[in-house]
Amino acid sequence: MRAPVVILMSFSITSPLAGQWYVGTEFGVNTYRGSTHDTSSTHVASDGRPGGGTTIGISLTHNWKALGITVRGSYAKPGFVVSGSDITVTDKTTGRLIEVAPVISTKVGGIGPSGALRVELGPALHLWDFNGETRSGWGALGGAAYEWHVAGRFTGAIRLEGMLSPSWFDATDVPPEFERRATWRYGFGLALRYRV
Repeated sequence: MRAPVVILMSFSITSPLAGQWYVGTEFGVNTYRGSTHDTSSTHVASDGRPGGGTTIGISLTHNWKALGITVRGSYAKPGFVVSGSDITVTDKTTGRLIEVAPVISTKVGGIGPSGALRVELGPALHLWDFNGETRSGWGALGGAAYEWHVAGRFTGAIRLEGMLSPSWFDATDVPPEFERRATWRYGFGLALRYRV
């Protein structure tokens, strides 16, 4: 088992077709929807879900000519939100979130002399600390990113992405009149990467 791994690593380091490695950091803003909904219409706040807010992340990317693989890790404190037609209440004392997402990207076009437009797709593992209990789950992540050369070994990127996963709540978390729904989020991020 070790021999194929060593050969693959040697090829990725020495081959002219190996592509390039990047390390980076990213700041983003996310908004969540779904998770739970009051089907009886008896509550003023009929929806419960993770809150939104800012994220900070790190990434490791390997790009070939058109394809790329990225592993991103991010941290956020989205909190917990209950909302209805006339009210929104956010509790920021709970709901810390760590997310890890390995994504595959492909270049679909270019803008300007050094810009590249990429689409991304992959799974996302989220670890949500809700009231001291860590919930884990998987979702499907998709996005589009525009990358451009900044200076020297640095490149910048702006990314739009969405994620869809099952409800982040257990059946015992919500009253009987609430139903659990898929949790989805959308957001954007700004990244700075360094070619190593």
